[in-house]
Amino acid sequence: MAQETNKITWIASFPRSGNTWVRALITAYSNNGEVEINSIMQTGDKNPEYYDGIIQKPIQDWSTSDQALIKPAAMMRMLEDAGGNLMLKTHDCNIDLSGVAQIPHDISRAAIYIIRDPRDIALSFKNHYNTKTNEIAVDKLLDNKFVTRFPNKGLFVPQLSWNIHVASWMRNLPYPVYALRYEDLLSNPFEVLSEIIKFLDLDYDENLVKKSIDACAFDKLKKQETKSGFREAVGQEFFHKGQAQRWKTELEPELQSRIVKACEKEMKIAGYI
Repeated sequence: MAQETNKITWIASFPRSGNTWVRALITAYSNNGEVEINSIMQTGDKNPEYYDGIIQKPIQDWSTSDQALIKPAAMMRMLEDAGGNLMLKTHDCNIDLSGVAQIPHDISRAAIYIIRDPRDIALSFKNHYNTKTNEIAVDKLLDNKFVTRFPNKGLFVPQLSWNIHVASWMRNLPYPVYALRYEDLLSNPFEVLSEIIKFLDLDYDENLVKKSIDACAFDKLKKQETKSGFREAVGQEFFHKGQAQRWKTELEPELQSRIVKACEKEMKIAGYI
């Protein structure tokens, strides 16, 4: 990866795809293999401090267009404050909104993009958004205008549908993207984390990789959340099940088919079908 300065490395994903777990692993690796869930790298592209005041209108009165137009300026503020390169979490779709790139190319150094089987995300959505049925969760997953908003009329998160999100990050981009599947991180964490560390140009230490994986075992993070809470959680427990292929037994066949029909191209690219 090019040694550029004053640029952003994105940790990007559609929601409920493993973004927090990847950030936990990177945090542990940078902290001698130790992690406390409320000390996981929290810096994201939706810190209102850096958006506030760019336009003469309070955030709670903003439209999605207002936010889209000023996001690059907010990201420049964050870079200036950091005084160098920055690693940021994002759930934003990598598209233009109101004619403005929401992941500005000129200040992007690289990206790690986490992909998860959309059939399992649907089940995770049901818990995370507390939907009454799997069908409602699938509606959100496939909504090509899906935008969430932080509590108390905070900033918007333009996620759009799973397939649009994946296509936006998996296309040819003018900076390197390391794409990884959540399922591969589950089945072979040593290999995947080793590749992440090398992609980020961090000093590689095999023992530290192993120690970081152990510290970030799902049951350990879940236990920490039960004991101390987790500040990224919104209402429901955050570390719910974290398993792969639950969809085979828990998602209705007609909903499985609906997801595959809508996301066939991107699921083939990711190797899910």
